Amino acid sequence: MNDGQVPLSSTLRATAQPLAARADFRAGDLLIRPSMLSIEGPGGSAKGEPRVIRVLVALADAQGGVLSRDMLLEQCWDGLIVGDDAINRAVAELRRLIASVGGQVEVQTVPRVGYRLEAGDVLAQSTEEKRPTAGASRSSRRAMLIGGAALLAVGAGGTALYLDRSQRGTVDELIERGRVLQATGGPDTKQRAAALFRQAIEADPGRADAWGWLAAVTIGSGKAIAHAQRALALDPSEPNARAVMAVERLDLDDWITYEDTLLGIVRDAPECALALAQIVLFYQGMGRCVDSLRYNERAIAVEPFNPAHQARRSMKHWIFGDLAKCDQVANRAMQLWPREPIVWNARMITLAFTDRPYAAGVLLDDKAKRPGNLSPPTIGAWRATLQAIADRRAGPSRNDVAVMVDTAMQSPGMAANAIMALSYIGLLDEAYQVADGLLTQSGQVVQRTSGSLARDIYAGPVWGRTQFVFVPACANLRNDRRFTALCARTGHLAYWQKRGIGPDKFVRGSIKL
Repeated sequence: MNDGQVPLSSTLRATAQPLAARADFRAGDLLIRPSMLSIEGPGGSAKGEPRVIRVLVALADAQGGVLSRDMLLEQCWDGLIVGDDAINRAVAELRRLIASVGGQVEVQTVPRVGYRLEAGDVLAQSTEEKRPTAGASRSSRRAMLIGGAALLAVGAGGTALYLDRSQRGTVDELIERGRVLQATGGPDTKQRAAALFRQAIEADPGRADAWGWLAAVTIGSGKAIAHAQRALALDPSEPNARAVMAVERLDLDDWITYEDTLLGIVRDAPECALALAQIVLFYQGMGRCVDSLRYNERAIAVEPFNPAHQARRSMKHWIFGDLAKCDQVANRAMQLWPREPIVWNARMITLAFTDRPYAAGVLLDDKAKRPGNLSPPTIGAWRATLQAIADRRAGPSRNDVAVMVDTAMQSPGMAANAIMALSYIGLLDEAYQVADGLLTQSGQVVQRTSGSLARDIYAGPVWGRTQFVFVPACANLRNDRRFTALCARTGHLAYWQKRGIGPDKFVRGSIKL
């Protein structure tokens, strides 16, 4: 039935203006510049993607009213059919954008309805034009109510559809909250995110994306594979589940298959942060530092406040010779995520192996910033390492060297640290003994599988992979003539030859391909 009213979708589409034509306006403590794709707040300014700015403008134009997901699609996606994840990502990115400039404006989720902008007493005040009159506002609200009534007047079938959408919205919100939580670091974030994903699954067991996210946050546990398999049974293309299965098969498949699998995932799902992060680690471990940097920046674009991505960014600046930027990122990361193991380790490494052992020692002694489960053997090994670096010009004591070598047999991460330290201070025979034990299980300095292991942050196998081999601390190791033989035993030479891509020239050392 048409009673002469303009359909709601047409009204929304007609009110949308190109961003370039929109005047600057204020919303709460934000100055929004649509034509510049930027916002300014108490903490600075930031640029956003056009779609994200369109969502912000639409919510501000609603003057505190609620916009449903359908309304946002009409205004910001021009009615295009996109997945629910598109709206979730845009809203999440908008929230991160506002937080990055210190804004107090809040994008609120109204369960089973949509989203609204909460900005105190001030919403969408143009810096050049007057606010819409009360009459115009009432007219707009009336159109929204009429459109809403029309949606509810479609009978029993429409009611069922509405209920389905309401349930879907609840599940979407749980998944989005878990996704953001797992990407922000801090104590128990993975466990808390897992609880949200389990709630989503309980509400809708058929959601492949919920199962995929649950697999991602439980990776490395015995349950992750089962969660991923459940996701893939529902949707064979689910990206997180595919990434989990690839990681769990690492070293069961050959490295080229592993690489191709991860690249295929990010080709199909460019915002799969788990796959991006694994490519970052893989390329760094293969000496492809430039490619590793590129994919880490892509991961940061997806999850800008993920401590692991930012810790790796600080390391990349060190690898590429920009110590000032390395310090800037590392110090800020320590402020944001104190006691986060990967952040703390990156800061320790970049202080210790840039000839600043005393600064690293201060950090080691700061219990408020030190990871809580750091074991006595690990602390002792770090102390010996820092003392050996301080004494390296005069010659490190044999006792400090012995402590590093002994602890190297207790956990992969401490073996990696020992190799970097021994290479850095020029004790290459000892460095190769530890490297042979860690990477090829040969010689006498091999990893102990039982007994007094240092079961702390360095116990996981990922710490002992070859990412550390291609950092500046291991330059002496790479320049030694034994490096080619070591790379042949680890399988790196075969990978480089089959792929036709060697390590970057500035980290190639004595390798000749």
